[in-house]
Amino acid sequence: MWCKKRHKVVVAILRFVFSIYYFLLFHCRVKKVKLPDEGAVVIANHVTTLDPVLIGMLFDKPLYYMTSKHVFQNRWIGKLLKFLVNPIPKEKINKSDIAAIKACMQIARENGSICIFPEGNRTFSGKLGYVDPAIVKLIKRLKKPLVVCNIVGGYGADPRWCSSVRTGKMQAFVKKIYSCEEMQAMTNDELYSAIISDITVDEFAGNARYRSRRRAECLESVAFLCPTCGAKHTIYTKKHKVYCSSCGMELTYNEDQTLSSADGKFPFRYVHEWYDYQLKALQETEFADDELIYEDKVEVYKPELGKKKELIGCGVMQLYGGSLYLDLGDRAFGMGINAIDGITLIGNRIMDVYSNEKTYRIRVAHKTNLLKYLHTFYIIRSRNLENAKEFVGI
Repeated sequence: MWCKKRHKVVVAILRFVFSIYYFLLFHCRVKKVKLPDEGAVVIANHVTTLDPVLIGMLFDKPLYYMTSKHVFQNRWIGKLLKFLVNPIPKEKINKSDIAAIKACMQIARENGSICIFPEGNRTFSGKLGYVDPAIVKLIKRLKKPLVVCNIVGGYGADPRWCSSVRTGKMQAFVKKIYSCEEMQAMTNDELYSAIISDITVDEFAGNARYRSRRRAECLESVAFLCPTCGAKHTIYTKKHKVYCSSCGMELTYNEDQTLSSADGKFPFRYVHEWYDYQLKALQETEFADDELIYEDKVEVYKPELGKKKELIGCGVMQLYGGSLYLDLGDRAFGMGINAIDGITLIGNRIMDVYSNEKTYRIRVAHKTNLLKYLHTFYIIRSRNLENAKEFVGI
């Protein structure tokens, strides 16, 4: 069996502990909801590190979370998680992971409840990320009620790029419940549109404030292109301030999540506008195969589930228009863009590159921007595949 009695005990303990944590830091109280006896599929937007805990606090029964396999990298942590909550491991770049689907079907047969964050990744910008339309087929196949939840205030409290959480208001609640009959009466496109609408949250509405001594620090893990002078890789941060080393731009990241400059000339009010500007600039740029686009110092590892990751070497990572090159001193090798199956980010400082059934785990220094590699790779690959609308990575 996938669902164990001990999971109820674990969830009850976690609910008690984290209810204190969320109340003290975020003034967050959740109203417990009774799940259907036959189980359900629970979905929510994905904003903070502890989203699974917060969503789990909403319900009277355990949830079984679809989780990236990298969480099980450490053997002992993997075993502990499996014993305590038994999450569903899923390959990050495999859209139709058969093992994960079978696990979901088994949980459904046992009348357990499955929790999925359809974006798959925490948002960098505060706006809803890409949602794979295949989520609709899985939900319908499980033949369970669909419970849609919202997390509001998460981006202000714990943005993905930040170095520390902020104190302020956050809440989580059930927004809507769809019966099996309702979903079966909808086409896949209709259900997909409903899901997108239901999990979309405006994180910037109102005037909520989030306090921290280092509000802006690590924002350069998102921002790498200066909108004022157009320079790349010149953004740096300190405490509440954001600077450009090229043109001298100085911004303040305010408690209400807005960006402001002393002269009032900075063109964007929110991080997501800066994020969209960069993405558009990349999409409008032509990259020659032999053109060096980015270069950063890295450590490269070979990860294996249940084993200590093996250090391959330290050196430099270079992204060209036609390849990704790793110069590790006594070992150097490149991978053509078309030979790379996918790239994913883990947090802010780790990037996994999948190529020819091998995984290379790349770790960078604090505040180094990896998002630029992710977006640029997917943009170039989509052009090579003549598919300009392909997923761009987040």
